Amino acid sequence: MEFFHEHKFGIAMKTSHPDIIVTSPDGEYLMIVEVKLNNVSIHNQNAIEQLKRSMIEFGCSLGLLVAGERVTVLRDSFDDSHGSSIHVVGEAKLPNFLLPPADELWKENPYLEFESRVQRWLEKLKLETSIDSLPDDLRNLFGGWIINLLQLGEIRAAGPRWSKVTT
Repeated sequence: MEFFHEHKFGIAMKTSHPDIIVTSPDGEYLMIVEVKLNNVSIHNQNAIEQLKRSMIEFGCSLGLLVAGERVTVLRDSFDDSHGSSIHVVGEAKLPNFLLPPADELWKENPYLEFESRVQRWLEKLKLETSIDSLPDDLRNLFGGWIINLLQLGEIRAAGPRWSKVTT
């Protein structure tokens, strides 16, 4: 989701916000998720930098980039406040069977449909008592810590999806 805000010199600056957020019961950002319709290489610096900016802006230590059938995990050690302490932890493939059926509401917009699928998948992972059903690379990447954050937090869209239909 992209927003425009006015820079202190009166120039409109484009900022990016995550598509899905996971918040703790007290409102702290546990995880932010950015969704891209097509596969993005782990070396695609634009997508990675966009997620890093969002992590800094939201003060969030964990970011997921879900692009096509891949998920990339970024983690911030908070060693500094300028983003150099944010690193890619790893990347894994998301098999098609992990994504739940599409939400009928978004059938006309493939991006919104995919974003809805990702959110439903995260919600399903939250309810799972075990990550044993995940493929090895995804289970290793998520470990127990990402699943624990999903179980602890509330998973929701970061903003209204209807506004994305008109942009």
